[in-house]
Amino acid sequence: MTDWDDAYDNFGHIPDAGTYPARWAEQAAAFRETMEAAGRARLDIAYGGEDRERLDIFLPAGAPKGLAVFVHGGYWRAFDKSMWSHLAAGALARGWAVALPGYTLAPQ
Repeated sequence: MTDWDDAYDNFGHIPDAGTYPARWAEQAAAFRETMEAAGRARLDIAYGGEDRERLDIFLPAGAPKGLAVFVHGGYWRAFDKSMWSHLAAGALARGWAVALPGYTLAPQ
């Protein structure tokens, strides 16, 4: 029988996994700061009635080719959009706008 708690416990299977979230948050905050300073970030745009129902949009230097949407991981139990902002860099460099939506976590 599958132990689903173990199957979804990625951190339990990665050495030093507990250090990753702080690093992600630091990289993401620096990225948001840079993008805001450049006038290429639209942060915390509400799309629903819940506190976490907000999205961030990052814009490329020129006219966007389209929109890429990155839905963050966490199995609907952990993290939020603000930990992953820096992952927009690749798509932005290729001319795509990027949206990162937040969402309510389980069990909400």
